[in-house]
Amino acid sequence: MSITPRTVISTDADLVTSINVFTVTPGRQAELVAALDRTTRVFFATVPGFRSANVHASQDGTRVVNYAQWASAGHFEPMLRMPEARPHLAEIGALVEQSDPRLYEVRSTHHGALTAPR
Repeated sequence: MSITPRTVISTDADLVTSINVFTVTPGRQAELVAALDRTTRVFFATVPGFRSANVHASQDGTRVVNYAQWASAGHFEPMLRMPEARPHLAEIGALVEQSDPRLYEVRSTHHGALTAPR
């Protein structure tokens, strides 16, 4: 039986999270989402230490958020300097007006009560 990897948001997870908020012109949001999906599949997911990525598109068409989990900052930061990363990072950079990348640690999580659907 194979186990499908999933994003786990937990204070117990020994991970760092890269959250990058991209600002785009509304006409470029879908293009950026497609580029992030493609580059994650063909490059980022192959890098040692990569755990998961999730791409969120704002309903107003002006933001895209990339939420990616890595084993450690020691895995994430060297990836940014890899020659193989340059064309992927350049493609993404050419599509955005602004980006705000940061590394985070999960400090707390909260959940609503589980109820049966009506």
